[in-house]
Amino acid sequence: MAARILDNIAWYVDSAAKGKGEPGLYNTYMASLATALDYVGDKVDPAWLMGTSAFAFRTLVNEVMCPSAMSVFSWEPILPETVEQASRCCIYIGDVSGDRATREEKTAKAHQEIRKAIDRGVPPIVWDLQIPEWGLIIGYDDGTRNYSTLTGHEEIGTTPFDSLGQKNVKLLSVAILGEPNSRSREQIILSSLRTAVRHAEQKEWQDRPKYIDGPAAYDLWASIIEPGKNDKTNFGFAKYYAGHYFAARAYARDYLSQIADGNETLLKAASAYGRAASFLKPAWHRFSAEEKPSDDVLASLAQSIRKAKTAEEEGIALVREYLEEHKG
Repeated sequence: MAARILDNIAWYVDSAAKGKGEPGLYNTYMASLATALDYVGDKVDPAWLMGTSAFAFRTLVNEVMCPSAMSVFSWEPILPETVEQASRCCIYIGDVSGDRATREEKTAKAHQEIRKAIDRGVPPIVWDLQIPEWGLIIGYDDGTRNYSTLTGHEEIGTTPFDSLGQKNVKLLSVAILGEPNSRSREQIILSSLRTAVRHAEQKEWQDRPKYIDGPAAYDLWASIIEPGKNDKTNFGFAKYYAGHYFAARAYARDYLSQIADGNETLLKAASAYGRAASFLKPAWHRFSAEEKPSDDVLASLAQSIRKAKTAEEEGIALVREYLEEHKG
């Protein structure tokens, strides 16, 4: 019976963002990807990673602030593409169908690929290892039939082989870094900006109307925290929402600044996203406190969220303008 565990692996933390009072890589798929890339020796730039994947530009909000909003999108095209945009080929095994035969087939393949990945020193990115978020499998033990895991929430732990895709939310998602691909910097940038626009235009799949995406999601978010507007709002996840979207807009600001290379249109877009981030910062600070804010504060935060929407709409219009200029 074989057993193997990856040594000296640590969860990636964006210390520079933390130093600025920003949440850093709050999205667990992106944090898992950063950790995996860092472990195999690739240089990790969190702003580049969030920007090229377009997660810096996505907004997904549920009508009662359910945390599921952050994972209610089409995994099959988006998750492996995120790895490809990070300049790596991707081995992806996923199943959200609920069909028993399909699940058994996919799960068997996932176990094979996870084992091969660990044997070559690559930690797979896997859904729902400890809680319904993404984390990493960093080892296996045939004797105990357990995987060793690493997450941002539970640190190092274990999970049974049989729990793969069968835990809290019974969906299967395994993404494994492959060899470097041949995408050019220009291809990656243009693809990311086109995806940002497509998301803003609500052309990525979404389970509407319970979940709203793009700039329209800001209106829903603002409305459900306003006093007296929705008594079903789950304020226990208010920090979770603010962390995701304040972090994302800060990364959008940094990514657009990074790729502008003096282009005025992208620099203006970066400035617009910077304003969006600044309008979301109060929500992050207020909801990071343990107590629910007063009604007056909630009304003020809702207003700031709507201002963030206006700033983001300006930003995405400028991204569109840039793409029009670079059609060729």
